[in-house]
Amino acid sequence: MKTKYTINQESKSYLANLLATENLEVQYKKTATASFDVKNRVLTIPIWKKDLSEPVTDLFVSHEVGHALYTPMSLLTKAHKLKINHSIVNVVEDARIEKLIKRRYNGLRQSFIRGYRELIADNFFGTQGKDINEYLLIDRLNIHFKSSHVSSNVKFTDEEMKYVEMIEKLETPEDVIKVSKILQEYCNQEKEETGREQEIDFDDHSFEEVNPDEMTDEEKENAQPVESKDSSTEEETDEENEEGTPSDNKKQDSKDDENPTSTGVAGKSDDLDQAISETDRSWESQKQNLTDSDCNDNEYAYLHKFDNDDIIVDYKRVIKDFKKYYSAQSHDPARFYHTSDEVKSAITASRTEYNKFKKRSLKTVMYLVKEFEQKKSAALYARASSDKTGVLDPLKLHSYKYADDVFKRLTILPDGKNHGLMLLVDWSGSMHDKILETTEQLVQLTMFCRKINVPYEVYGFTNAYQRQGYRPRYDDNSDRVNYKLGDTKIDEDYNLIQWSSSTMNNRDFDTNLYNLYALANTITNRNYRSEYNCWEYLSYPHQYGMSSTPLNDALIHFHTLVPEFQNKYSIDKMNTILLTDGHSDRGCERTDPTVKGSGFFRRSQNVFIVNKKTRRQYDASGRKFTDALINSLRDQTGTKVVNFYIQSRRGLDMWQHQETHGTLGQDGYRRLSPKTEALIKQQWKKDKVIVAQRDKHNTSYDEQYTINSNSMKISDEAMATPSENAKTGELKRLFSKSRNSSLQSRIVLNRFIKLVA
Repeated sequence: MKTKYTINQESKSYLANLLATENLEVQYKKTATASFDVKNRVLTIPIWKKDLSEPVTDLFVSHEVGHALYTPMSLLTKAHKLKINHSIVNVVEDARIEKLIKRRYNGLRQSFIRGYRELIADNFFGTQGKDINEYLLIDRLNIHFKSSHVSSNVKFTDEEMKYVEMIEKLETPEDVIKVSKILQEYCNQEKEETGREQEIDFDDHSFEEVNPDEMTDEEKENAQPVESKDSSTEEETDEENEEGTPSDNKKQDSKDDENPTSTGVAGKSDDLDQAISETDRSWESQKQNLTDSDCNDNEYAYLHKFDNDDIIVDYKRVIKDFKKYYSAQSHDPARFYHTSDEVKSAITASRTEYNKFKKRSLKTVMYLVKEFEQKKSAALYARASSDKTGVLDPLKLHSYKYADDVFKRLTILPDGKNHGLMLLVDWSGSMHDKILETTEQLVQLTMFCRKINVPYEVYGFTNAYQRQGYRPRYDDNSDRVNYKLGDTKIDEDYNLIQWSSSTMNNRDFDTNLYNLYALANTITNRNYRSEYNCWEYLSYPHQYGMSSTPLNDALIHFHTLVPEFQNKYSIDKMNTILLTDGHSDRGCERTDPTVKGSGFFRRSQNVFIVNKKTRRQYDASGRKFTDALINSLRDQTGTKVVNFYIQSRRGLDMWQHQETHGTLGQDGYRRLSPKTEALIKQQWKKDKVIVAQRDKHNTSYDEQYTINSNSMKISDEAMATPSENAKTGELKRLFSKSRNSSLQSRIVLNRFIKLVA
């Protein structure tokens, strides 16, 4: 019984890229035949039916890669001019490119043997129930070479063996044309002598003739040879003799490859009496029958590399914006509904409140810095090793009679790693009731990073800055980014606001953290505070108001930002932390001027994003876009991606945990078992946090912490008053409880310390 497999297109794309050993992209499309785009280095492979076996799938992928690497389109043109039938050239060229791809990747031999053995048994070549030795020479050669010689039962005369040897020695496209012409003449005569009838149908092949005179200037310009480097210089083992021995004096010459390449060759002849390869015709016809005509087509979009100057609002601009706004608020109070004295007094009071918070925070941060250094030192020595120095140790000389080790030893500490942090803050409207707690957390995190000299950047994603600040809401902003055809697009109003950076001097650092702290307090005051306070008299620049949730746009942009950050600081271990309270509000949009409408993909479409840096593709269909971007970012940069999912409600949002902890049902939805749900509720009640990990749960984040916004409130409670006759044990417990409460409330900072310690 033949084993069937479900084809993993992503794994087959990896196989094709591995085989090509160069910048080659593989796309699976709803098409009848394979093709290769020379200019963009894109190999298009049909979407095959899901019941294809693994050996056959590997065979087809390897075969098409072989054509992409070694077959020039000029082969087609030359064959047509010389009136060589396309099927004859196909057989000869298949033998050549399969020999070359197997020579380069010796492990493919078994895939070819098993794959062709299965195809022959399934009557793929139309020979079942027939005597192959009654076919013309070209068909016998085809079956012989596709049987990998070992299992071939094809018979040849002594005269015909010289043609077998010719094909075994093929190296260049010129060799293929030469041998094909000889075989065409031989088979024409053989057909006439044997009287074998052949049904000729010129439309059963997908590759049409190409006339160079009819090519556009762009096609001629893009016509390049595609042979892989060193394709004909690698040595072949003795075991390869059965597949053909490379010629010592011949190398693939691509000077005549004046036309684009395609996977497969063809040439048509006006002579209807010409001999053809019946097995090749059957091969081409059967290949088309294996494609899945009922499937949805796949669409591909590329990650764009951005010019950061067009998107990032740097901290200097932020400082300038707030300074200008507060100055206007102080000098034009009528515009802001308060008197000048009220505004100035509020600014002074807000500064005082910020300084108090900073002072309290600094005390805790310094304690955590000390604790961090201790953990770091302990971890270093735990990984330490010792080695002999080659220098005698006088203190050990007395033991030379019974101990061989009388040398001094050197303790070797492992090299420290350069850590880096990029923190992304959700600045969407739904964060309004938790933005103050979030801001307090990241303020302390940046203070900690500066104390231990860890490079960092803090950004907030928004689409309010452009819209409400420096241009009218509905102005066209589409030319801000220079997209290429097929690139993923971002919101025209998307920006990243740089709130803090390790490059800031102390003055700018303090100024911008105050701006952020004041902004968060002002937003919170407008929505939830009823008591009289200084924030009631303050406002903020409108472009820094809350927006929607362009999270996916920021993740696309981080594919540019994170590598630049790593290179700038020579980062060894990168950490990316996201503080969010929900999902992105945008799906995948692709640049394509030929398509009417927005360019967004429908949920029902199969969508893959392509990372050209890693040559990997990620399924971004439906709701998978964010996961695809996170996985792509991790693969490209090696960063750890950690998410703090902040929820407002006091109870537990079970929908979120159905996604991360649930079991996938037949209807495509995840559901929690009663046992898992009970464990989650128990953990939430005890720790006020639910943890999901990539290697254990259904999440693309390395770690995801679901927390309540109340848990993020910074606690600096004083130690409770001990009893009148308190003993040492009671004092220790009260102090420890106070200290633990203070430290545990710094949940983001605590997690970061674990990452870098």
